[in-house]
Amino acid sequence: MDNILPILVADAPDALTELCGINLVERLLRILQRLGFRRAIVFSSTPEIIGAELAKRSWAREQITAQLVPTAAESVTAHRILEQGQTTRFLIVPANVYCDRRLLVALSAKNSPSVLVDSNPPQFVQHLIQNPSGPALVTRDFLLACSDSAPVFEELKQKTDAREIDTVDAAKVDDYIVSMRRHVRPLCFPAPQERRLAERIILDAAQKGTLDFPAYVHAPIETAIVALLCKTRITPNQVTIAGFIIGCGATAAFALGRVGLGLLAALAFGIVDGLDGKLSRVKVETTERGKWEHHLDYLIENSWWTAIAFHLWQSAQFPSAFYFLALLIGSHLLDEFVKRRAKMATGRLLDDVAPFDRAFRLIAARRNVYVWVLAGGPDNGRNSEGTRFARARISLPRTRTGFSTSSEALTAQ
Repeated sequence: MDNILPILVADAPDALTELCGINLVERLLRILQRLGFRRAIVFSSTPEIIGAELAKRSWAREQITAQLVPTAAESVTAHRILEQGQTTRFLIVPANVYCDRRLLVALSAKNSPSVLVDSNPPQFVQHLIQNPSGPALVTRDFLLACSDSAPVFEELKQKTDAREIDTVDAAKVDDYIVSMRRHVRPLCFPAPQERRLAERIILDAAQKGTLDFPAYVHAPIETAIVALLCKTRITPNQVTIAGFIIGCGATAAFALGRVGLGLLAALAFGIVDGLDGKLSRVKVETTERGKWEHHLDYLIENSWWTAIAFHLWQSAQFPSAFYFLALLIGSHLLDEFVKRRAKMATGRLLDDVAPFDRAFRLIAARRNVYVWVLAGGPDNGRNSEGTRFARARISLPRTRTGFSTSSEALTAQ
């Protein structure tokens, strides 16, 4: 964000209201860092309290410098803001609000002074919405024309009421998030008034859309767990490591023919795998390295199918297992290639292009679906030594439509 200096107005206790484990001023600084800002000014009439909070070490905002400016009891004026540097534009945000990052992006994209409003807020937050909502983008020329003594927020409100300043309407900001495969309405409102509501909004916004059927079962379980984890010191990376250990445990169990144990680990992995990403979004702890986590997931799940194929081949129960493994992995690679081409052409993930694609994903060939099919197969768990694999065979009885494959053969493959 070139030539923009963020200005936060943070007064205790409102700015220290905790939402999902982190307070509002910390959340705003984390968001600003991920938008590319490396410096922010924090005005506060309670500098000792806010200063103590800013002094705490936080790896999630270590790349942004927060400079505390005491304001005693007076409100922040245009003159005080101009003293902070020669920047041409200033992004002013009161630190007592929950604000979606997309709204800050929309404001930062403006070249003229603009305030954030919401012309059509959802009913469940209608009583909290204020117009203007608080955040605003102002230019140096705008501040030079303001009174030296009048609070800058009063100046902005007066110009908004007189329609002498541009607006960014939250109701008109694109609410579709490609990576989340869903629409999420961006909101900005004073969080201290409705802390529980704000936390529900944050948790809901962290949930991806267009899921397979097992993931719809996992989703509320994951959300309930994340609601607890976010208020602890547990980090997304630690959750990822735990998931990796569980996934490797499933691989070892499958390779040794311990099907029941392997399936229990795989089912647990299906839930744990959704926690790290959701936790990082809730606590604004996303990183560039975190975007590669799904590659680790892909490696783990393919190790399961490889372990199953190895056991079937080694025990001579299914000598051609590796041919089917190659077919499975090859089909998935082809699927990824088609999805990438579809995203380049449509700007959306293939699973969310049309209603048919969204419906098909419910039962599409994915890790969760495979594991649930295996878990629901016959003879599952009867013998801890893996006799389920020993009895696996292909049976092709005739039907009126041709041939069918027995459930035991499907499980073996």
